[in-house]
Amino acid sequence: MTFDPTELELRQDPLAFFLHLSRTSPNITTFRFASGREIVLLNHPDLIREVLVERADEFHKSDLTRAFAGGMGNGILVSEGEFWKQQVRIMRPAFHYKRLQGYAEVMRRFALEMLAHWQNGEIRHLEEDMNALTLRVVAKCMFDVEAGEDREIMHRAIMLGQKVVGQMVYGWLNLPDWHPGLNRDGIRVVRALNEMVSRHIAYRRARGDLGDDLLSMLLEAQQQPGVQLSDRQVRDEVLTVITAGLETTANALVWTWYLLDRHPEVRERLEAEVDALEGPPGFEEVQRLPYLDQVFKESLRLYPPVWIIGRENVRELELGGMRLPPRTQIVMCQWATHRDPRFYEQPDAFIPERWTPEFERSLPKGAYFPFSLGPRVCTGQGFATIEYKIIVATVLQRFRLELARPAPVRPEPNFTLCAHGGLPMRVKARRALLPLD
Repeated sequence: MTFDPTELELRQDPLAFFLHLSRTSPNITTFRFASGREIVLLNHPDLIREVLVERADEFHKSDLTRAFAGGMGNGILVSEGEFWKQQVRIMRPAFHYKRLQGYAEVMRRFALEMLAHWQNGEIRHLEEDMNALTLRVVAKCMFDVEAGEDREIMHRAIMLGQKVVGQMVYGWLNLPDWHPGLNRDGIRVVRALNEMVSRHIAYRRARGDLGDDLLSMLLEAQQQPGVQLSDRQVRDEVLTVITAGLETTANALVWTWYLLDRHPEVRERLEAEVDALEGPPGFEEVQRLPYLDQVFKESLRLYPPVWIIGRENVRELELGGMRLPPRTQIVMCQWATHRDPRFYEQPDAFIPERWTPEFERSLPKGAYFPFSLGPRVCTGQGFATIEYKIIVATVLQRFRLELARPAPVRPEPNFTLCAHGGLPMRVKARRALLPLD
């Protein structure tokens, strides 16, 4: 069956379209956007698992994914085949469990420094604070970049990049003559980031003593026999990690603050858990916060920062009883799958307590995939998880955040799931304040 998305006001609300389609259509459904391209939606965990895990080598990232990530070049997010495997081998050590312990101290320190500037009763734009904080963390941990000028370049470029990608998403959904590409603003984004990364590469080489961050690993790998890694590719990997590491975690935090404000009983229970810590939370402390882990999982279920994933089959094949010609565009929508009533009771409700070990064992693999699944699962998943938990626990020990405008806040489906219009919140100092040092 083929659906016409205009009937469901796709232009106004693509999230509602995918949710409606997932609840009213078969497990595998074909539809067309205004561009005329036929799209296949996978609407069951078994099919999602088949594409992302069991037959992953038969599928590549889709044209749509490559278009939206175009400003990041051929980084680990979109590269394929043996080259992608090489990049994973080079970059994976930067996200090793032991390294996370060192990163956690940077995350804790930067979170405390952010809170030192908050004033009791003031209104903060949380989307700006979370973007600035996560950008500072990823720039320091991955590339040893801490200069304010460089962070400002990255911040301005990424904010402009979000606007550019939003225009791409609109074109993909609605414009018959749409084709992938960067407009003038997109070119400015890429040029500014290229110049900054190239400057840091030159500086590292001139200094002669590489550190142990990701940029150093990439530069060292260039000297290894059999490794194909140009300066342009180093730049692409840097841009990919900065952009992916910033936006996804920042948006996960923004939606958590929103959910906690809308569910004060959850917030109070979480406050009690973090208040029981003896000091500011670090790597070891957040491992002992089970309710925070449940809040984390439930927040990512309802508001997954990556709300849709695209793939295309390398060659003709059969999937879910449907014969697909080569390069068929396939989408899997976390926004819809995570709210499927077949697998989640009260699917639209925020219930962190649902995430018990028993529930997780019973949940089909493919029903929950905020970080994707299979060999292309997010390399920085552990980094993002620790960062999220340290920031949430650190903030809650010191402040209570209350929405400063009428609810609800509308999700905006760009490359990641943003809060439309931002998230202004009033910050109120709590009684159980801890020293900042």
